[in-house]
Amino acid sequence: MSGSTLSIKTVCVSLVLVSCVVIMGCTMTPRESEGIIPVTSLPSTTASPVPTLQSDQSSGNIQLAGNVYGLSSDPSRGIDTFTFSIGLPANVPALNLTGMEIVFSTPGSAPVTLTRGTRESTSIFTTTSGGNTVTEIHSDDEVDISFRIEPVSGGTSVNIEVRPHDSAVLTISRTVPAIISSMNVL
Repeated sequence: MSGSTLSIKTVCVSLVLVSCVVIMGCTMTPRESEGIIPVTSLPSTTASPVPTLQSDQSSGNIQLAGNVYGLSSDPSRGIDTFTFSIGLPANVPALNLTGMEIVFSTPGSAPVTLTRGTRESTSIFTTTSGGNTVTEIHSDDEVDISFRIEPVSGGTSVNIEVRPHDSAVLTISRTVPAIISSMNVL
């Protein structure tokens, strides 16, 4: 008999023996139980509330509506533009955006405060809806926010605080992907 034939027979016999042991163990009942299989109860569980993500929702009315995108005009340098949408839930009064500020920060650098405006720069953010500049957000509406910053390299943690004049702060924390492309979902 060759070595490979012996190995195949050994494996087959081993599988048959293991199958017999498994089948016998699953179908046999202990003598003292007289065919009764004891039932063990599962430990009781209490439902705990699902935690909310502190990084995306604030205690106020303003909410993140969708993804946060990091755009790069030169992926080798990093992300230089952030864009995301905010919204208000139903039946909430309109929110004036003219006094709103955004504070952008990364570890090891000073926070950058951006003010609302209509042109792109590293100190101004824009608020648009359908491509048009807006100064107010209404219930069930979404407003797109976009701002430029000095390039942020891959793997860097970023913190964006949206600070409306008449509402609570919305804090968004993300990490820039290690490999940056022209458009990145954070």
